[in-house]
Amino acid sequence: MDIWGLFRNEASRLLNEIGYEGRAEDARPEFGDFTIPTFTLAKKMMMSPVDIAKRIVEEIGNSEYFSSIKQVGPYINFTVNPVTLTKITLDSVLSGEIFQFPAKGKIIVEHTSANPTGPLHVGRTRNSIIGDSMARILRRYGYDVEVQYYVNDVGKQVAMLLWSIINLKIENDKGESSKDRGDYKYVNYYQRAYQELEKNPEIEEDVQKIIWKYERGDKELRAMAKEYVGSVLGGIQESLENINIHFDRFVWESSFVEESQRIAEKLNNYLEEDKGAFYVNLKKLGIEGKDRIYLYRRDGTTLYPLRDIAYHLYKATLAEKNIDVLGEDHKLHFKIIEKLVKLLQPQADLKALFYSFVKLPEGKMSTRKGRVVYLDDLVEEAMIRVEELIKDRKYPREEMEKIKRDVSVGAIRYHILNVQEEKPMTFMWERALNFEGESGPFIQYTHARAASILRKASWEPGEYEITAIEHPEEIKLVKMIAKYGESITQAAELLSPNLIAKYAYNLAAQFNQFYRDCPVLKAPKEIRNLRLTIVYSFKEVIKDTLQLLGINAPNKM
Repeated sequence: MDIWGLFRNEASRLLNEIGYEGRAEDARPEFGDFTIPTFTLAKKMMMSPVDIAKRIVEEIGNSEYFSSIKQVGPYINFTVNPVTLTKITLDSVLSGEIFQFPAKGKIIVEHTSANPTGPLHVGRTRNSIIGDSMARILRRYGYDVEVQYYVNDVGKQVAMLLWSIINLKIENDKGESSKDRGDYKYVNYYQRAYQELEKNPEIEEDVQKIIWKYERGDKELRAMAKEYVGSVLGGIQESLENINIHFDRFVWESSFVEESQRIAEKLNNYLEEDKGAFYVNLKKLGIEGKDRIYLYRRDGTTLYPLRDIAYHLYKATLAEKNIDVLGEDHKLHFKIIEKLVKLLQPQADLKALFYSFVKLPEGKMSTRKGRVVYLDDLVEEAMIRVEELIKDRKYPREEMEKIKRDVSVGAIRYHILNVQEEKPMTFMWERALNFEGESGPFIQYTHARAASILRKASWEPGEYEITAIEHPEEIKLVKMIAKYGESITQAAELLSPNLIAKYAYNLAAQFNQFYRDCPVLKAPKEIRNLRLTIVYSFKEVIKDTLQLLGINAPNKM
């Protein structure tokens, strides 16, 4: 439910009701909550913007939604009635209506889809966290969401992995890791394969033979891929589950090999030949930035773009809308795939959420060359740092372990989500674990503070006197709670989880202002009950907001 939008729409409706057109916008705080400029209206009516603003204010009269409607120059400014706003907002939280949005169609969010050649590294983690949070936001917004992982089990990377397992023997195949998982074991084979290829280019021919046989359904190679890729994938899945990321469906690229060959026939009019290889001439499709995209090798084996087209056509049969979470380096590729898919299925609705990669202060990471920091290492480091920060808390061991993990995951996820998706970021521990700054732990601690107040109160939700609302910090906090639905709407429609991260911090920061200036438990009864209801409403909304970010909300910290 978009409460703030309800008031915004009411401001616009008041004008429409008396025969004028206007759309309310957010006003600067010193002028009220909403404003409607009259320049366009005045031009249409051939009047001065100031005169038309005066006339409209005189004709509007009063409204229970607004405590004042004033003309300031060419603007009509609206100030929300705090009593009406508080009543609607608190009641919507108590009833749960604030968390409900109209049901929409089905949508598929596909994210991560890392090559199954080793553990998930920090550079790829931003994709996973953004994709998971985007799916959560869209689900709250009313979509029937299915989250998919597209398993890249076809192509050179997998062929290199299979070649290494067939041809290499690594005695200490766990490398420096103590983890007994397929992703840690087989990444050493994958890295060694590239080392051997650099020394002996003839290996490339063996790898191409594996690709050729694999695509033609070689049972032994297919079985090997299922075993070893599945083992690596299981490790990646475990790493992601440790930071609250789950998938509804794993779709294997190999399942589209045969279908992609049939699809290529439908694109025959757009294909051109280059020494036995086939490509699409992108200039003929009006796409700039690249001349061609190859779909077939000379030996007849398919290339990734062709299988990608098949996958997106498949998704279009399952859902009305599809979203890919992709690195910014995939912008042109996505544009090409979208164009080719629409040639075959015009009604397909494909969108992409692009992000820039995350780095550590030491620099970029490469699985192939072995210069990586894995997600598991990042979580373990967070756990060590959090334990040092909260070691003086006196909680039972099991409870302390849960708090430590919740705060660690919250620190990592929020730090990544708090940077606008297409902006590059460097992961900085001093920001991620700042309990007093714009961080996950700060927001979690604020939730725990609200939970502590409610534990100390002998009070049942729903007992409050609405006319007791008067303190400026109370009203500001209620306004922030009322903006929850608008934040979800914007994040869902703009495909930007970062907007929810920003809202979460602003809401928590406003609660701390309220906590500082508005005594709760020691206030007179009527004010106490109202403020307890505000605290309860904040706690429920910030908890839900954290859940949209994939972060648990501890009741104690």
